[in-house]
Amino acid sequence: MVEVHDGPPMDGFSVPLRLHNLLLALAGRIDDSALTEARELIARAHIDEAVELTTGTLIAGRIPVSGNEQRELALVLEMSRSDATLANDLLVEDAEPVHSHRFTGDNQPEFGLAEALDRTLQVLPDVRSVHAVWRNTPAGSVPGALPQRVVLVELGPEGNPPAVAFRVDTALRRAGIRSVVEVSGPGVPKSDYHQSAGAVATPVWVTGSTHSAPDYRPEPVSAPRTPAPSPPPPVAEPVSETPSRHGIRQPAPEPPAPAAPPAPVAPVVPIVQNPPPERPTEAERAHAAREESRAERTADLTPAEVAQLRQALAENPEKGREIAAGKPSMHEVVELPALDLEDPSLSERDRALLRELHEELAERERAEAARLRLNGASRSGGDSRWSTS
Repeated sequence: MVEVHDGPPMDGFSVPLRLHNLLLALAGRIDDSALTEARELIARAHIDEAVELTTGTLIAGRIPVSGNEQRELALVLEMSRSDATLANDLLVEDAEPVHSHRFTGDNQPEFGLAEALDRTLQVLPDVRSVHAVWRNTPAGSVPGALPQRVVLVELGPEGNPPAVAFRVDTALRRAGIRSVVEVSGPGVPKSDYHQSAGAVATPVWVTGSTHSAPDYRPEPVSAPRTPAPSPPPPVAEPVSETPSRHGIRQPAPEPPAPAAPPAPVAPVVPIVQNPPPERPTEAERAHAAREESRAERTADLTPAEVAQLRQALAENPEKGREIAAGKPSMHEVVELPALDLEDPSLSERDRALLRELHEELAERERAEAARLRLNGASRSGGDSRWSTS
């Protein structure tokens, strides 16, 4: 049974930091997924779950540990109020474990890391350096995809390794970069695993350097190129401007390409025949004669009579019609004098009354003319009857 002594943690490390350093020593032997999950539990202050997961992974995979590593696990189990007897089921080998992992710095393991970690590294305290390397061998009893990217982070005395490991891993996963983050602080000896990885790792960020992403891709080796002569700058052609309707000068549109002239078409001249002049009918001749007689009869009115007629029309339209009509005899029809309807002194109402008066008098004139014709015909017939009797 493993003996556990009460008292303060060994070497002055806190419980989370002791478990973090223990996971650093187990890197390469424990599964990458279990290692990452245990470090996330430490950062979230779930120490009991993290140590139980680590112990259970070692027991299930029959992964050998040294005597010191067994005692350290038993101490963390007890201090996190877990079952310390779980450490008795670990496979203990006194021989120093031999690491057979192969690392390489080829194929740009640092590509994309500077951009993904730029903001995170600006806020994390006392980060000294960040390196990246490819691991071409599996780790633990549940190996993942190969090659595996390993990110090595070095901190100063003011840094917090569990918190930095969690923040860096979260930033890389957010950027879609799959990797295993190993964060080591001062005073922690490096295992053979980390020494082999750091020997061929490629730097990503070092203290004092800028956080911009450097381009580590090698340039292809080729013959020196002679600079090609640069073409002369194009000379802008003068553009004529035409004023628009809004007062803004606009470039004149380019004239369209000349099109082929259309074939000449013979003009078609329509033949128009002038119709013979129509002869006026009997009714038209009688109406023209009446118009001439009306003009002759109304030409004798004085301006005073015209003014009197206008005033009567404005005051009483019916009385005005009587004045204009007068008292015609049996053989004479009184005509309304031809008035100037365009006179500016007349109102619209006066013009409408005058038009109505003209129409009424014309109708009366036609009725009187018809009556006179009938009377004349009756007289002539009566005379013939008396002469023959």
